Amino acid sequence: MQLYKLPSIDIKDPEQVDARLEEYFKIHFENDLKPTVAGMGMALGLDRRRLWEIKTGNFGTQKSLSELPTQTKDSIKKAYDFLETLWENYMHNGKINPVSGIFLAKNNFGYQDKQEYVVTPNTLSQDTPVDVIEAKYDALPED
Repeated sequence: MQLYKLPSIDIKDPEQVDARLEEYFKIHFENDLKPTVAGMGMALGLDRRRLWEIKTGNFGTQKSLSELPTQTKDSIKKAYDFLETLWENYMHNGKINPVSGIFLAKNNFGYQDKQEYVVTPNTLSQDTPVDVIEAKYDALPED
């Protein structure tokens, strides 16, 4: 409720942003709560997606965010990095459920869980002599 009742701030004022971020983390640590990206956004009066745009510098249609003072953007980026550091620490020390941690990593910190395959085109053509093809198969390791 403390977070919900916070008055609005001028996001263009770096001092107000710094004070609000400090207050946000203080509320969470005093109440033994884990801070979140969405919660930080709420404290600043921004959606979590706007925070991501500020962090990455990819503003899309949100041109007004690109016009924020550099100090404001830097403070938000630093706080966002702090959240990622906390998340990593919580994961490393078993303080959050691994499934939740993976979800947070992918949705808030840009992590990806994917495998990449490099496929090279077949260099053999229909005109390749049979003995060349047989030699390639003979060179393959056996099970």
